[in-house]
Amino acid sequence: MTSKLASARIFGLPALVGMLSSPIHASTPDPVGPAVTPGPAPVSIEVIYPQYAQVGGDDIGGGSNDSSGNDNRQVPSGPAVTVSNARTAQIVNQLNQIQQICEFMGDEYRVACFATTYRELAEEIPANGDYEEAREVLLDTARKLDAIVRNNIDRSKPALSARIRTPGGQSVPTPPMRAVQEPRAADLNRQASEIVAEAETVLLRSASSDATRAIHYQRIAAAVGSNKVLLRSS
Repeated sequence: MTSKLASARIFGLPALVGMLSSPIHASTPDPVGPAVTPGPAPVSIEVIYPQYAQVGGDDIGGGSNDSSGNDNRQVPSGPAVTVSNARTAQIVNQLNQIQQICEFMGDEYRVACFATTYRELAEEIPANGDYEEAREVLLDTARKLDAIVRNNIDRSKPALSARIRTPGGQSVPTPPMRAVQEPRAADLNRQASEIVAEAETVLLRSASSDATRAIHYQRIAAAVGSNKVLLRSS
């Protein structure tokens, strides 16, 4: 998901009957969190409300798992990667941008939004080397958030996807994100915040066990902690 979180368009999936009826354009302020160099530009998010058909099916936020919650993807191979300020800044910036995107989702879509975007980010993090544990923490968090959605899905509402436009102009959609039952959304978001808080704790524990990567994991943990606050405030 390198540099993909530059702008987002939200649309109904899979059936898009008519285009937009009321577009909303919003620029969000610079992300709040640990100082990084260079800082990202504010995320420009375009939210489009389409007319769409009712959607069924089993696609869920973060939805590369089967119904049992097992991850079927193969872990990519590659050389061991050591921590660097540039790569850590990229991860932190993307976590800040994820927060801005998920903030624009309705409360009932927020858990799936974090599940999807965490998985997308994790799969871009090197699978070998100093960032391996951060990658696994984010993947595990995505799986747990995905389970919340699966167990509380509202099939009367359409799946949504964020369409991300890269600096090169390519439009890349996220996997579909499904809504949870609206009356339970606030409680489920609080449950999700506990899962994200656990991820923050694991990252901080990892930082304390290795002086070389300590500051890098602390910065990633702080950004994850900001995501937790958004879920708690839902």
